Amino acid sequence: MTMKTTTLNRGELINAPAQPAAQSRRRPRVLHLVNYFEAGGTERQAVELLKRLNPERFDVRLAALRNVGPLYKEIAEQYPAIPEFPLNSFYDLNALKQTSRLRKLLLQERIDIVHAHDFYTAILALMATPFTRVRVIACQRNLKISDRLAHRVGHRLMYRFADLLLVNSAAIREHILGLGGGPPEKIVVIRNGLRRLTHATTPPTPAAVRATLIQELNLPADAKLVGIVANLRPVKGHRYFLEAAAQVSHSVPEAHFVLVGEGPLRSEIEAQAAQFGISSRVHILGYRPDAALLQTAFDVAVLASLHEGLPNSVMEAMAAGVPVVATAVGGTKELVTDEETGYLVPPADAEAMALRILRALQHPIESAALAARGQLFVNTEFNMERMVTAVETLYSSLDEPSRTEI
Repeated sequence: MTMKTTTLNRGELINAPAQPAAQSRRRPRVLHLVNYFEAGGTERQAVELLKRLNPERFDVRLAALRNVGPLYKEIAEQYPAIPEFPLNSFYDLNALKQTSRLRKLLLQERIDIVHAHDFYTAILALMATPFTRVRVIACQRNLKISDRLAHRVGHRLMYRFADLLLVNSAAIREHILGLGGGPPEKIVVIRNGLRRLTHATTPPTPAAVRATLIQELNLPADAKLVGIVANLRPVKGHRYFLEAAAQVSHSVPEAHFVLVGEGPLRSEIEAQAAQFGISSRVHILGYRPDAALLQTAFDVAVLASLHEGLPNSVMEAMAAGVPVVATAVGGTKELVTDEETGYLVPPADAEAMALRILRALQHPIESAALAARGQLFVNTEFNMERMVTAVETLYSSLDEPSRTEI
């Protein structure tokens, strides 16, 4: 049969692509609920998963709080119409309206599982599903959003009422358990999948990528590129990265610092670079769809975050064979073993970061050996297909065997 497309409000459709012929037992219907499609680790993992879920096993739908951001275009053909549930707050009449609309969608479309990809989508899903048979998988990909009471209370509610909690690192699981966040069997760890760089033609070599970037930035050929791929937000620790950059510049005059990412701190970062006298060495590229490819041009890749889940940027740098200097926070320690697959430093410690960056730049044989071991590790342990299979197994564990096609 061909799945129908259900109208929610006038002009509003839930995506329901044509499906294989009816079977004696219908596939579980899974609604993925995402916040938006901006360039971030959570959004990237959601998009990669949506590309790969098996349509013969699962009837997958997609909705968003806001359909904004560059990543949606990667799945627009597969999910051509996405209902939106815009929220400004959980404490106004609009929140009740969006909750009612989502509940209506879930019942009309006979959704079996909601896969909510972050805190806000999980809370909305939990508000919409009481006294229904809809199961909720709530994702947490960071240790915390903030120290605000509303976020702490919201997480407690999520831990209690979600059917399963999906986290991407053992560090987050232990954090939740330490807060009394529910029985251990309810918290499932599925590590991020590493996406492979794909090209219509032969992929460019790291040397070619480096040459292109050097030309783009109008730098000398012998420039040392120290890069960080992260949205420009306080939790990503750019202020400490710039402090470290200023120290590194004194010892390595050919060092340049490449920031890939966009966010509210851009003007503040530019002002800090000027304050340290390194504006000519700091290059803010903004959002780049080729961020993973750009990392192959770096001499050193840095993570300066104050807390993390399992950072995609570190995983992608390691997969590219680039030496990594990263803060020892959250799931980063599950990726990087200090002086074995990279270098770890304490968070908010610019001096320690500078010393490790200098070590990586000034001891290329040692750092290349670490990078090679890191590359082997992530390519072995963080397979995208493994991640997708684990999620599909999770869906099957929540599926009710008695469900039949109507």
